[in-house]
Amino acid sequence: MNSGRPGRLACGVLASVASIAALGEREARAGDVAARLDYVAEPTCPAVSDFEAVVAKHLGYSPFQDDASERVVVRIETSGRGLEGRLEWRNEGGGWAGERTFPSRTGDCAELVRAMGFALAVQFQLLATGDAGGTPAPPVAPPPPPVIAPPPRAPPPASNSPGGPALAAGAGAAAGVGLSPDVTAVGRVFGTVAWSRVAVELAGEVSAPSTQRRADGGGFSHQVFLASVAGCGLLSRWSGCVLAKVGEIRVTGDGVDTPATSAGLILQTGLRLAVTQMLGQRTYLVAHADGVALLTRGVVTLDAMPVWTTPRVAGIFGLDLGVRFR
Repeated sequence: MNSGRPGRLACGVLASVASIAALGEREARAGDVAARLDYVAEPTCPAVSDFEAVVAKHLGYSPFQDDASERVVVRIETSGRGLEGRLEWRNEGGGWAGERTFPSRTGDCAELVRAMGFALAVQFQLLATGDAGGTPAPPVAPPPPPVIAPPPRAPPPASNSPGGPALAAGAGAAAGVGLSPDVTAVGRVFGTVAWSRVAVELAGEVSAPSTQRRADGGGFSHQVFLASVAGCGLLSRWSGCVLAKVGEIRVTGDGVDTPATSAGLILQTGLRLAVTQMLGQRTYLVAHADGVALLTRGVVTLDAMPVWTTPRVAGIFGLDLGVRFR
């Protein structure tokens, strides 16, 4: 191996599949090329041994050796609600010699690993053929001529989201505990702006009317209207959020001497834990559990008698359906 290969990774992966097929196993192995593998991926991705197996399957031998002078860096990280892979080639002195990114919006890491492994196998084939000194069989369609440029002093910074933040919107349903005297249904709509590690959500929520009655038939109906904002940290499919909610609680008397409707301010703050499951390139499901503390409290009275006091804490357990637009 030598350090004079800057840019080979970038241009090598452009070679056609037909040119690889034309190289016999003896010719490829005549100049076996080795490199150290530095592989780091998300916990849900295949292990390093699986990545090595993908490359070895295409080459017919494993090109990875711990004592090799050159190094291949493989990184697979979350990008928005998808994944992004990056291959880098480092020369003998540790300098950056080329790289390629592999965006994946499906969230299928096994598929991404197969694509990256195949691209890396192409690079090893081309380097092995060049080092062997032989003349490879002519490809069906010759690759474009390489553009040789001196390597930069440092690799360009990796972009967490090449196309900008991911925008999404959706709706969901949940069960609320502590929002009314009984468990009540809650509907909501939301919009989200997500980067690789953080997201911001704006939402509107409304509970179904809930009616509570006394033994004599008198009672009251109760409903909550909320607007919320959430700041979230993202880790693969999981997210944790800090919540702030503000809205109105409406109570209407029913079957009492003097029916009346009263409204009051409601403030909540709390935390959310959620897990996301992609259903395709753009559609996804989110299961979430919210725990909130009520910063304001109210007392419902019927005929001058208190019948219900809003609790200190409440919980919401729901399922959302979202669609990503970019």
